Amino acid sequence: MSTTTGAFIAGGIAACGAVTATHPFETVKIRLQLQGELQSKDIAVKKYKGVFHGVSVILKNEGFRGIYRGIGCAYVYQILLNGCRLGFYEPLRAACTKLVFRDANVQSLGVNIFSGAASGILGAMAGSPFFLIKTRLQSYSPFLPVGTQHKYRNALDGLKQIYGTEGARGLYRGMGAAMVRTGAGSSVQLPTYFFVKRRLIRHAGMEDGLALHLLSSTASGFVVCCVMHPPTL
Repeated sequence: MSTTTGAFIAGGIAACGAVTATHPFETVKIRLQLQGELQSKDIAVKKYKGVFHGVSVILKNEGFRGIYRGIGCAYVYQILLNGCRLGFYEPLRAACTKLVFRDANVQSLGVNIFSGAASGILGAMAGSPFFLIKTRLQSYSPFLPVGTQHKYRNALDGLKQIYGTEGARGLYRGMGAAMVRTGAGSSVQLPTYFFVKRRLIRHAGMEDGLALHLLSSTASGFVVCCVMHPPTL
């Protein structure tokens, strides 16, 4: 199995594991963001008062099916997004480094940032339609609706309905913003991860293992959060 294919599969599987745990909170986040939209504060009713209140309300009225609404679409999105981010990063980095420095083993911060951004943009492009449908599925509630409601049976039904009414352009609504957001995050995620990992091995004497990956991922995640937050506002 090639490095690119292996990284694509590994990245997708890891992301699916993470999204299984975080999906309920993502559902609540979307509904919290949508409630009160285009309404004055005088008439807006807060159906979800916070993260844990939102989880309890959805579980009470819709059960686990409601809190995990759109999970299948989320899996497809994560496989495409993170598969591309991890699968294409190293081939892009090696090719660009060889082109610029004539040696693929050279570590260049500029090349690493470019490769991370490019792989993230590719992932955002591939996963954009599924992110759109996932968001609409999660915002839908037959009991406590917030915002515009879109009733899709599943991801395929969502693709069919959107394409039928809005065409291919509708499927990629918001893709530009997703490319900026994901590209910005990816430009620092993997370069930061590998930079911290190399420094911990060289200066702290750490060996390859769970602790090293955890510390490197924590540092990378913090930097990604700082970089990605402004484009989400």
